[in-house]
Amino acid sequence: MKLLWKFLGNGIVVIPGLIWSGTSLAFAVGAAVVLTLFSYALGDRLILPQTTNTFATTADFLLTFSLLWIACLVFGQPFRLTGIFLTSFALSVVEYYYHSYLLRKSLDHTRQPG
Repeated sequence: MKLLWKFLGNGIVVIPGLIWSGTSLAFAVGAAVVLTLFSYALGDRLILPQTTNTFATTADFLLTFSLLWIACLVFGQPFRLTGIFLTSFALSVVEYYYHSYLLRKSLDHTRQPG
């Protein structure tokens, strides 16, 4: 259920953000799925349990920005760098609240939001 919430939150932010940045719909959907899986594995399962919410959110921002930028370059998608930055920032806001949810509901995470 936690991963479903993550897919929903990321999809709502990333897909329109990438389309607004100039990429195609197919690329935006694919990037949202891949980004969600990477972010969940790295940010939510590895970084968040060992650090604070703020640190994990910052790491998610850097991961999102770099992954989207590199993916656009590799796949030859037209994009606006400001659009990728704003999409990454908006997703970081969503991630902050998602991390708070994980920290409240999950037995895996013992640290408090910070």
